[in-house]
Amino acid sequence: MTVRQRSWLLPAAVLFLIAGILAGRASASFWPALAAVLPAAAAICLLKGRARFAACMVLSLALGAFSGSLAWHPALPEEKEYEVRGVITDDVTSGSFSQVRTVLSHVTLDGHEFSAGVYWTFYTDEAGIPEGLKPGMEVTFRADLYHPSGADNPDSYDFREELLRRNITAGVYGCDDLRISDPGFFSFPGFTASLRAEITAALIRKMGDEAGAYTAALLLGERNLIPAEDRAAFARLGIAHVLSVSGFHVGILAGLLAVLFRLIKLRPGVRFSVLAAVLLFYCALCGWNQPVLRASLLILAMMGGKLLNRPRIGLHMLCAVLFVMLLVSPVQLTGISFQMTFSAMLGITLVSGALTRKNPCRGKVSRKLWDAAAVVIGAQLGILVPELYWYQKLPLLGFLVNIPVSAFASWLIALDWAVLVLLPVPFLSDLAAKLASLMTSVLTGVVRSLSGLPGITLWTHAAGWITFAGVALVFFGLCDMLRLKRRTRILAAAAGVLLVAGSLLPRQHTATEYIQFSAGNADAAVLWDRDRVVVMDTGLEDGVLSGFLRRRRLTPDAVILTHLHADHVAGLRSVLSDEIPVRLVYLPEGAEEQLVHEDVRALLEDLRAGGTEIRYLSRGDGIALPSGSLTVLWPEAGKVRPNQDANNYALVSYLRLGNVSMLHTSDISGSYEMYSAVPADLLKVAHHGSPNSSSGEFLSAVDPRAALLSCGRLSRHQSFSERLGDGVLLYSTARDGALTVVFSGDSFQIIPFIPDHGGS
Repeated sequence: MTVRQRSWLLPAAVLFLIAGILAGRASASFWPALAAVLPAAAAICLLKGRARFAACMVLSLALGAFSGSLAWHPALPEEKEYEVRGVITDDVTSGSFSQVRTVLSHVTLDGHEFSAGVYWTFYTDEAGIPEGLKPGMEVTFRADLYHPSGADNPDSYDFREELLRRNITAGVYGCDDLRISDPGFFSFPGFTASLRAEITAALIRKMGDEAGAYTAALLLGERNLIPAEDRAAFARLGIAHVLSVSGFHVGILAGLLAVLFRLIKLRPGVRFSVLAAVLLFYCALCGWNQPVLRASLLILAMMGGKLLNRPRIGLHMLCAVLFVMLLVSPVQLTGISFQMTFSAMLGITLVSGALTRKNPCRGKVSRKLWDAAAVVIGAQLGILVPELYWYQKLPLLGFLVNIPVSAFASWLIALDWAVLVLLPVPFLSDLAAKLASLMTSVLTGVVRSLSGLPGITLWTHAAGWITFAGVALVFFGLCDMLRLKRRTRILAAAAGVLLVAGSLLPRQHTATEYIQFSAGNADAAVLWDRDRVVVMDTGLEDGVLSGFLRRRRLTPDAVILTHLHADHVAGLRSVLSDEIPVRLVYLPEGAEEQLVHEDVRALLEDLRAGGTEIRYLSRGDGIALPSGSLTVLWPEAGKVRPNQDANNYALVSYLRLGNVSMLHTSDISGSYEMYSAVPADLLKVAHHGSPNSSSGEFLSAVDPRAALLSCGRLSRHQSFSERLGDGVLLYSTARDGALTVVFSGDSFQIIPFIPDHGGS
């Protein structure tokens, strides 16, 4: 190969590896890719020039497809109840409605070893986490094993892939016959998880709740200890990376170690060995956090190149680390953390270096400020596409605050390390802790103040291919690795800015759609009628609904909560966390007088405190829509008894969209459903297909042409299909994923998110 071909070998190989991984993700069969590996490797040895270059690309493609297929399609045990034994290797956290979550390693199922990790969840009636349940402990219990589901909603968070990125392939739900004990063997993951918890507790004791929590977050990645409103404040300013242990934090640790190595005058080879050992243990202490691992590999690769006197340009070094990490863990490719890390590094490599080399400043301070600004510009430009794609928010103050906050945070993190190292020395650690606490208060105070300023975040549409093309043009204009004329650079950058701006502008919606989200045995839906958006229940706190609204830049005109059970209401937390305005909420008459969980009542109080108007609906009330109307059939005013099951008085509505009618029955029970039994073209099945609802008499009275069933198990689909009888098309979220109904005049079309099945 020529020098030019060799110079582009690694970047091109990475692109072909990525293409192969995406192909392997889509196919469960790895044999075709495996069959191509050996011929491609042989061709590299036998061919020369361009043919060898092409063979390298084929090998990268085959390796990517092979590793991607294995990573995304692991062998899984049968879904059933098991006796589960394992060691807790992650923080034990308590979520909404008393849900407990953690991760188990060294797992056995009915005595048989399971090679991967397991995600464990259960609900408890106790106040908080059961006593003794903490990292490093061994647990034994009976629970149902399930296969985590992939994305089954438009643009939704893929829970299955997120677990795969942590080497977790299965989930277990339940904690019957729970027994907690010390493990009978040494578990390194359990040891590091327990050590992380002990260090966190020691920092909080030494520094207080707030400062200790921030120190644990900055050093160990314990972001769950930081209040959600503070995390949102950092995100609004575009400095969320300060709270996520990543390359920034690893770089500070490596810098502190470099200073120490110079003071004790270690030889280069010893320095590298000690640094590698420290970073490896730090990765383990952070739970093999992928950003920490990536940054550590990059630092060691750069140091190794210098040690061998074989330095490489930044792009090649970045591509080498990227190639190795993707080959080892292909599922990282689709993760936001991975994309943000390497996009930022790519921006720094291609843009920041060019700006630094063209530094026009002469003074020492001004040159340093220019260089810092160049790094921020490169990183911000690099992460623009993934940031807009995942978050749909453009922090307008990001560039201004990044440099001073990053500089201040660097000193704070260095001081936090001093607090940790000096913990065994009370007097010195007290002094360092007081100073670190003061600096933490200054940082949080400034961030909270700035984040409250109006207009500091621009809410946009999700980035797409046009956005990507625009950013690529800006890269071409700023990157000096490409030999372009000055005029060409200016035109490319200007065209890129226009493309990015145009791709993020609001878009007009002229259709009438009803989207029933796949939310397990929960309900969340959006009626999107031209420019009117009505939310009908919000599901669980999983971000499915809020993600849909956020990505399309939609603000609900109204939110209808059919009743106040958590599986219909809890998703409002995610909507509020995503800062989507909720101006008006409709409740059925007497909803708050029924048996309601205290967390739901707290949510309603938060809504009222935030200025949300709450109105009540009963039989005969209606809501006008651009292409029709919504009329309430149940409950009836004056006939609602207090302290009952909220399902009895769940709101039932009749929608007329064009010339198509739809009956939305929420979770109405069989005892009350006949009060709202009217003929309709389309039926939203009550209570997830429960045997206690949708009687034969009710179904005969409605006589629908098609039915939508929101449920979490295929068995519900099958059993309800038998009850529904022939001639009625049944679609369920358990089988078909999210269901989009498009209304047009006298007809409607149901489009399943998972298109393998027709209605049946």
